[in-house]
Amino acid sequence: MQEMIKPLVQDFHTNEEYDFNNYIEACRWILKEHQCLKIDGTLIDVQTANAIITVYDALNEGNQARVLFMPILQFAKFAWKQVK
Repeated sequence: MQEMIKPLVQDFHTNEEYDFNNYIEACRWILKEHQCLKIDGTLIDVQTANAIITVYDALNEGNQARVLFMPILQFAKFAWKQVK
């Protein structure tokens, strides 16, 4: 079975790196701390992280497992289409 994509996450302002298992954990951190982070080279703000988490939590377990293999940019675009 494929391994989940482990994101490269950096603080946008200080270039400090964080260790998250997947980008969903990073998005939950963004919502909690109200900070933006660069995940795999894509800057994710609080509003985008909220859209990602809202859609992710609405998916069933099988689809949740599948989206962890998607790049964050692809899932973010999908999430914005769903919340419009």
